[in-house]
Amino acid sequence: MTFRKQATAALGLSLLLLTAACAGNNSPAGESGATPGQESAKPPAGEQVELKVSGFKSGAELGAIPELNDKFMAENPDIKVVYEGMPGSQFKEFLRARFAANDAADVLMIHPGLAEVVAYGNAGYLMDLSGEPWIDNFTEAALKSTSQGEQVFAIPNDMNVLGVYYNVKLFEELGIEVPEDWEAFVAAAQKIKEAGVLPISIGNNDGWMTLAALYTMAPGLVYTDRPSFDADLNEGKATFAEGWQEMVTNWFALDEAGYLTQQSTGVSLDQAQQAFATGQAAMYIDGNWSLPGIEAANPELEVGMFPMPSNKPGEPVVASAAVGTTFAINKSTEVADAAKRYLAFWAEAEHQQVWAASQQAFMTIKGETGEVNPALQRIADIVAAGSSYPFLDQGWVHGSAGTSELMTSAQGVYLKAITPQGMLDNMDKAWKNAAENS
Repeated sequence: MTFRKQATAALGLSLLLLTAACAGNNSPAGESGATPGQESAKPPAGEQVELKVSGFKSGAELGAIPELNDKFMAENPDIKVVYEGMPGSQFKEFLRARFAANDAADVLMIHPGLAEVVAYGNAGYLMDLSGEPWIDNFTEAALKSTSQGEQVFAIPNDMNVLGVYYNVKLFEELGIEVPEDWEAFVAAAQKIKEAGVLPISIGNNDGWMTLAALYTMAPGLVYTDRPSFDADLNEGKATFAEGWQEMVTNWFALDEAGYLTQQSTGVSLDQAQQAFATGQAAMYIDGNWSLPGIEAANPELEVGMFPMPSNKPGEPVVASAAVGTTFAINKSTEVADAAKRYLAFWAEAEHQQVWAASQQAFMTIKGETGEVNPALQRIADIVAAGSSYPFLDQGWVHGSAGTSELMTSAQGVYLKAITPQGMLDNMDKAWKNAAENS
């Protein structure tokens, strides 16, 4: 599932507590539970354990799951893996019903974040993996989205990033080095504008690109000064109005200075991406998943990506990176040893590399970047070094409330209907309402 979809689909913890009466028979019609190519045709001689794995990858999105499952079974002939997959939105309802009926698979692919895998863990459905030796294979940044306190409820399998795409040749022609702090970024935008080129292409017909922009800014600004902001927000000890003020002021100042696409509320994301790909703009803010579209629109474009340098001079640049998929173990499984061996297999660098490549994502293993497109190498190296922070909604208990209001109110700011401070006030109201009604 892409970040754009995740930003508007966060679940509340209370949804995890559905009663068994809601469960019924939620097995998808006509699905046997095994994906073709996922199990050996003839089990080897001797006793064999069946390991049930379910997840939200199916069809074209399966990636390397069949390949890795076949390899695992070849190396572990006493275990037969049966994988059951379905689309993400369908899987969420399916998983809740299975847990309510005490009939969930042994290993589960669950979306990352407080409202998903951590919520299931806190509710007592998942095994604590913190004591397993292979947990140390993963970066601390990646584990944030699957952990609560000292407990680790799942392994993070892949990482997506949000950052600033830039026209490498144009930067070279103008003598602009990749900026490493906010002052340098603004100076670069000014130099590009003086050269007669739009500095940053954005489209805000739905407000999503402003959400993406603030997600890229927060790691180097909000969380550098206040690492506990998400926890404080969840506990009612922080507000967007006071915690995000500097960030939104800086962002909307770019619009006032003419560095962003003007009248962007009438521009779509696809149009903004096209403007960058065709050389009409020097920079474009989006995720690694948009690179194929950019390259398809203009194969001759020399493109790169860097983390948004929202930090002050002398402070580190921090990337915005989010785990895409996780694997957890059902606490009630009767084949715990097989399940742990399966996750240990997935925690090995060579297997993570195969999976990440199949998803066009980054690896979550310490010091590893995998097969990265050269355009993404700079930001991939920063993520691999552990200098990243998850997408914000993964740390929020009321993620959808904050993100939905942000996208709506941001459009009002561009249209001069409300101020940036008014947008933050609206987000706080939406958050409060969600907390009161959860």
